Amino acid sequence: MIESVFWCLLGIISGGIAGIIPGSAAFIAVAIFYSILEGLSAFNILLFYVAVLITTNYTNSICAILYGIPGDATAIATARYGHKFFRKGFGHLAVSSNAISSSIGSIFAIGLFIVFYDYIYGVFRFYNSTLQVVIISIAIFLITFSVRQHILKTISLFILGGILAKIGFDNLTFESWGTFDNPYLTLGIPFNAVMIGLFIIPEFLKFVDLQISIPKRITKFGMGKNTLGATLLGSFIGFWSGLIPGVTNILGSYASAVIVKRYFKMPYLKCIAAAESANNSGALSSLLPLVILGIPIVGSEVLVFYLVSSTGFVFGLETIDTFKNILYFIPIIIGICLVVSWAGFNSLGKVSYLIKEYKNYITCVIIVIISIIAISIYPVKEWMIMCIIGLTLMGYLIRRWDTIPIVYGYFLTDLFWDNLMRTMIIHF
Repeated sequence: MIESVFWCLLGIISGGIAGIIPGSAAFIAVAIFYSILEGLSAFNILLFYVAVLITTNYTNSICAILYGIPGDATAIATARYGHKFFRKGFGHLAVSSNAISSSIGSIFAIGLFIVFYDYIYGVFRFYNSTLQVVIISIAIFLITFSVRQHILKTISLFILGGILAKIGFDNLTFESWGTFDNPYLTLGIPFNAVMIGLFIIPEFLKFVDLQISIPKRITKFGMGKNTLGATLLGSFIGFWSGLIPGVTNILGSYASAVIVKRYFKMPYLKCIAAAESANNSGALSSLLPLVILGIPIVGSEVLVFYLVSSTGFVFGLETIDTFKNILYFIPIIIGICLVVSWAGFNSLGKVSYLIKEYKNYITCVIIVIISIIAISIYPVKEWMIMCIIGLTLMGYLIRRWDTIPIVYGYFLTDLFWDNLMRTMIIHF
């Protein structure tokens, strides 16, 4: 129990920091602690991730409201409308709507989960390898076309990720692929090296020239009136959007804000409430396809899927009980996040500014730390060092590309191929 509380609090801290760094969010929070998380139980890994996920949905609105820069894609609506309120002197309303609506969205999702708990098994009882191939195919399609760059670049990076994952000796088939009789290549390409060289470094380099001004202090706090209806609507839309693989809470957030803007009077503050409640509600419900079906959709879920699978944990209908036990920690997480994101908004704003001001130094420290951890736990240290250096050089060359398809390709290629082979054996 004490160990689980520790990982829950660490998830809150790391998620809170990651949320206020533009372009960071849950993926970076999990990636930084990836090497440490490898030794945990499946429950603690999922608990850490849930804490990160909820916390980032609170703190990613800090940059959105202060600077008009969304911490990640889920905070786009808050950046659009919250920053307008801030410039007009009503930043306190944007802050309070963000904090309160995020909390209601999370509570709403927990309530629906409890109400429909007995029926969740029925929803997924028709699931099989054939359906998984279809869902993964749709997920890969949506991921490919949602990345904002030329489609050929995205496909090439996805294939590169699959190739990197395939290199090495397969302990199940006892066959080697892409090793060229090199003893080091038989070890495979470590994912930690792929993550550091081909995602973290290019991602940090994208924001190296980002300029933000010193934040103004918000001197009062208050509740926005008549936002409850928009909050509940956003919670409902976000929850069901999160259950659909490939849709996630990003679309739920955007759709909620659009509907509120179109049909509600004086909508801007209500748009923030709807978007933020949809974020948190959808963030929790989107975990169900991962926990029950074993299908990771967003980048951070891909990392968690690989971490949990490495423990020997088998995703399936019975794992819903594991997720249910995590729900007992969520009210604590919500309470801490509510206090920190509301009462500590000004302090977080200063931290966000300082992080950006000294981002180059902080980035170097982070990369060095996670590299040292990755090298220290890998059995053949010289191979890990060579991989990190080689992939870092490659990552620098493609630093202007969105390299997250490499991560998807690294994990989803095998997941898709294994289920496709099972499906072909069953039907043919």
